[in-house]
Amino acid sequence: MRRCQRGQGKPIIRCFMEALRDASLEEYILGLLLCFGAPTIKGLKAASLLNLRRDGEDVCSFWNGHSRKWLEPLGIEGLMLNDGMGARNALVMIYRRDILEQALQDKTASDILKALGYPLQDLDGCLKYLCGRYRAEFPHEIGLFLDYPPRDVQGFMEHREAKSLTSGYWKVYGNVHRARRTFRRYQRAEREAARLWMSECGFIRKREHDPFREAR
Repeated sequence: MRRCQRGQGKPIIRCFMEALRDASLEEYILGLLLCFGAPTIKGLKAASLLNLRRDGEDVCSFWNGHSRKWLEPLGIEGLMLNDGMGARNALVMIYRRDILEQALQDKTASDILKALGYPLQDLDGCLKYLCGRYRAEFPHEIGLFLDYPPRDVQGFMEHREAKSLTSGYWKVYGNVHRARRTFRRYQRAEREAARLWMSECGFIRKREHDPFREAR
């Protein structure tokens, strides 16, 4: 496993990605899951969207064969949006069911989803409908599932060509201060997970460590 030297103030996420280059496919996917899924794993947001890909690897099949054993210990679930579409990458939304159900009950969120035909009383039905929408075109309402502020999602859907006030994990059309504060929380969670994964867990070589337990 390649180790990244963090000299000269190299950012932790860049260092983390460099260290993943020589990892096995399992280490690679687990590393991405733990790092970029950290805001959801830690309960800071309802869901995170991960585009898992690696040159020459059928990540989609690997995810289907192994994801349950990774996700269950974390108390999260996963939905592959491009499952059955012949892709080798895996576009996966990991989510916490209880937080997601609460997020979709927001009045603005539910109004948007109802207008698009989502079965609001059934989360599994909503997830299935989201997958169907993805197969036809990219569903911009996915931001509601990812716990973006509903008014920002609405602003993007209705004024896509308009300049946003700021952007980070999403384009912001409403409360900039609150959005930037949230961005910092997500970034901090990702950096902490990357640092933990590299410094303490040795990319699952040190089996006595449980990176998932320590991350929660």
